[in-house]
Amino acid sequence: MQDGPWASQKWDRVIDLGRSGADAYAHASATFGHPVTALDDLRSDFKEIRRVRELFALGMGKLQDASGLDWWELTALLIHQQLEIVILLREFAATLGPSDEVHVSRPSFQAEALRWLLNARLHVFPWRGSRHKRRAQHYAQMLKKFPVGQLAEIFWDKTDPGYQFRGMFSGRRRKEGSSPVVLLPSAYVNVSRVAIAYAQSLPETQFLLVATRRSGWVGSPPANVSMAWLRSYASVRVPSRKREYQELMERWDRLRKELSAIQEFKMLDDLGCLGGFPGRFEHGLEFRDAWQNVLDTEPVQGVICGDDSNRYTNIPLLLAKQKGLPTVSCHHGALDGRYMFKRCHADVMLVKGKMEEDYLVRVCGVPREKVEVGAPFLAPASLTDEWKHGERPFIVLFSEPYEVAGGRVKDFYQDILPLLADLALSERRELIVKLHPAESLTERSRVVGQTLSPEQQRVTRVVSGALQAEMMNKTWFAITVDSTVSVECALRGLPCFLCAWLESWPYGYVDQFTRFGAGIRLNQREEIRQIPEMLRNYKPSAGIRENCWTAIEPPRLQALLGLNRKALSTATRQA
Repeated sequence: MQDGPWASQKWDRVIDLGRSGADAYAHASATFGHPVTALDDLRSDFKEIRRVRELFALGMGKLQDASGLDWWELTALLIHQQLEIVILLREFAATLGPSDEVHVSRPSFQAEALRWLLNARLHVFPWRGSRHKRRAQHYAQMLKKFPVGQLAEIFWDKTDPGYQFRGMFSGRRRKEGSSPVVLLPSAYVNVSRVAIAYAQSLPETQFLLVATRRSGWVGSPPANVSMAWLRSYASVRVPSRKREYQELMERWDRLRKELSAIQEFKMLDDLGCLGGFPGRFEHGLEFRDAWQNVLDTEPVQGVICGDDSNRYTNIPLLLAKQKGLPTVSCHHGALDGRYMFKRCHADVMLVKGKMEEDYLVRVCGVPREKVEVGAPFLAPASLTDEWKHGERPFIVLFSEPYEVAGGRVKDFYQDILPLLADLALSERRELIVKLHPAESLTERSRVVGQTLSPEQQRVTRVVSGALQAEMMNKTWFAITVDSTVSVECALRGLPCFLCAWLESWPYGYVDQFTRFGAGIRLNQREEIRQIPEMLRNYKPSAGIRENCWTAIEPPRLQALLGLNRKALSTATRQA
């Protein structure tokens, strides 16, 4: 923020278009002589998100295909972050005087959006180095950041998104069988885990987990879960699909003209955000046909979708609903704020407890009749409230991919890690930085090394991979920004502190967690020093299981999946 030619100049206002830490803002404010604020500070009471919902509604029902899928609804969700940024920048522009000029530190989407709004009043500092050099640096960072397997997955996602090449080489497909199965679509490991947890609730029922990509594959699934790659069901070069795509494009051209009358969409179109829609439609139809083949060739009797924000795993749920099959939706994390602007098409949305139910109904506006409390079954041994102040050697920071929501990783770490490392030193414990599956061990280890002194690094360890019960059992306290893991900690009786001043997602997760006792709110970084004192009076929340994890009864899950038609009819009459 302070590394550039702008740092030595005088400014009337300084606005961060991303999200930094309190320490970074304090230093920047001292440098510039003005308080530095974030663009996100303009948000108020989900107003911008509700505007996204209003705008999305304008295109609903106008791009339906032969299968009844609405490709506007499926595709528009991919641009919701850009749309939110545009809405915020319009609000910022409204605060400017007619002669005010705005200078942006580097080229970016935000800079181009401001240029659209301000024309000649917008100035962008030139990026250091040539465009080719920046691109080379980008790919070099990618090579350092991701392991070979993940890089290969990124390559295929970009070059063969609809399996038109990989489909010719089949891939792994389950052995044909006549036993009915419940379909579990997945693109990511966390989705696979929650889907398998529901499968373990019904050990006598057969499930089929179909992975759209490598990160959704599970090495050792339970005996009642078969696995297959979606690419093995792909239809290659279908003539009717080409005609359908052409018809869809004709309707898209008409809709695009209609949307151009709305300033937010006009901005997005001029900035190139809508230019990728045709390609997404084309590859989406290829995915649709692959899922259609799954439903046509496998004895699917119901679907559980663990991520209906991902269009590639939402498509099979929508197709199954068109066929009259029972459909169940759930979320692999604790909360999903995207329900503020998306619709739930499943017959029922299963939530894990009162906290998630309240959030969907009260905050997101999901119809109450759509929501039912019913978490996957967990063995009692995995839920414990045993916690003793002095007997656990670990302090655990649950890191997150902060950059996805505009956060600056180094600044976030600078706010949290030195204070935690000092606590680890004074309390003779070890600080563990536990990474999210989307984070790179190499890249995050480098940032940790840049943030901590040699002495602090001596008591710090960065770990990746699946969350281990052994580590949780040795954790004195956990800390995160707004990660789902706070619920897992609460269920174990483990204190988890939430860094509210760093919250980047605008969906009110920290407020909801603390409202139901699933985390302890920290409003300022200095409060980290007070954690040992806070822990002396800590007691696990008595109602946390009811709030966060009430397991569904197996007969009810069977009924929702159509496995017991008589039970389903009875439950419907009772409702």
